[in-house]
Amino acid sequence: MRRLAVATALLLAAPALAETDFRALSEGERLLLGAELRAVLRAHPEIVERALTPSLYEDDIASDLALIARHADRLFAGHDVALFVEDSCADCDRAAKELQDLARARGLSVNIVSPDAAPDIAEDLQIDTLPFYVLPEVMLRGAMPAHVLGRFLDKL
Repeated sequence: MRRLAVATALLLAAPALAETDFRALSEGERLLLGAELRAVLRAHPEIVERALTPSLYEDDIASDLALIARHADRLFAGHDVALFVEDSCADCDRAAKELQDLARARGLSVNIVSPDAAPDIAEDLQIDTLPFYVLPEVMLRGAMPAHVLGRFLDKL
């Protein structure tokens, strides 16, 4: 109730606050403002969460998303997911079957791609491990457990 009263008072005083020099607040006004700001931030930590926990991989994620977008037409070729595999790779065969089954169960489809058939894309995506999964918002290197793949596919 107190916060509602303070919020209402601040709204009514908004024109005056717009002209307030916050450097000239009295000690009491500073304490009151500080207490209210702390209360709001405790109630809504998401306000500062990103500033306090910046993504260490933000640039890498943006770069990966740009690569996926740049090659999306050829990567997905009308499918929902792309999977890079080689013929002589046991993990690749297992991954292809598993991914196709998981995708089919969700009404999705998979584009199976050989790195040799798309060397420019393979180089751009820095495919160094097979199987290599590409979804619209993530790339996954190496064989993935079914429950992990399922979680990613559920987001599509």
